[in-house]
Amino acid sequence: MDKKTREMIRNIKSKVIAMLNERQRLQAEEIDVSSPSKYWADFCSFFDYMLWLPEESFSKLRLHTYHLTGDNYQIYYFAKGAESFRAAWEELIEGIPCDYVLYEPQGGIGFPCNNSQVISHDILRFQRIINTLYRYGIISSIANARMQRKAVLEIGAGYGGLAHHLSKILGNVTYIIVDLPETLLFSASYLSLLNPDKRIYVYGCTDFAESVCSDAITSFDFVLIPNYKIDELRHLRFDLVINVASLQEMRTDQVNMYLDFIAQTCRGVFYSWNQDTNPRNAELGNLSEMLRARFELTEVVVRRPVKRLTRKEKTRFKLRQVLRSVAILVGLLDRPKERTPDRPNREYICKPLRNNGSG
Repeated sequence: MDKKTREMIRNIKSKVIAMLNERQRLQAEEIDVSSPSKYWADFCSFFDYMLWLPEESFSKLRLHTYHLTGDNYQIYYFAKGAESFRAAWEELIEGIPCDYVLYEPQGGIGFPCNNSQVISHDILRFQRIINTLYRYGIISSIANARMQRKAVLEIGAGYGGLAHHLSKILGNVTYIIVDLPETLLFSASYLSLLNPDKRIYVYGCTDFAESVCSDAITSFDFVLIPNYKIDELRHLRFDLVINVASLQEMRTDQVNMYLDFIAQTCRGVFYSWNQDTNPRNAELGNLSEMLRARFELTEVVVRRPVKRLTRKEKTRFKLRQVLRSVAILVGLLDRPKERTPDRPNREYICKPLRNNGSG
């Protein structure tokens, strides 16, 4: 890592520390700054070591991003199933334009595919989002307006992986990320390392009004600000708002605040991919009900092709069922425990209702 890059990472770390201090001061003054839910506060404590790593360690940042997405590099070293993984990826990109097909950037993790590129679980997740935005015409409506700069807002961007890919596809956009300071350390570093030619603004209290609360914001490619400053963005109108798997980690009051903000400032569509309820987050109500109160919802349903079993496969399947039932009956196997019903993610394209005051 060269001197310039080390200084860049050092500056990002310094800004994140300043945000944390600012948030602490606001809390002491009893000002609501949307601190993490109890559920997510635990996760923040698990990766707070990142602030104290040497700048050189950020060249391997992708090895630490499992804290945010669960995509651990060890999976690809020790797990089997690379072929089935590639097959799932090939099925996912079928019919998708080549320019919209994603791979891990340099320094990424994952399984190699046939063109020496690397694909990961995160890439599969990002690809599904890109597919939805493409098939619903959202990408074309933004990308085709090359002469007019568009504004995209992502609330809770994790380490910035989707922001990196989507900003390249959309082209002439200002991509704004609102997140907890703890998480902005990841996304600010990741985007800066991968996009050295882009103009990136990371929040600082001294230049915030000049850089973001004015027309100057459109001169930046990426803008990263802490969640407690989101009200300062109410003068903007967003062509696309995105939230993936982070509303489900918040308290109900936080979700209501964000949804009210989105309903008032989104002139395009809001893409949400979240669980309705999170079994580990007792501070959250039903997300679909909260969305429906403010948006017209179109649920995205991905229909997977059903594998047709051969006669031999059907016979083997029935035989296994019979043998398992007999083994449970005579006490060789324990009766399976009742499973807690799955809470699958629900994927929505949301359009603000007309009476929400959006401009």
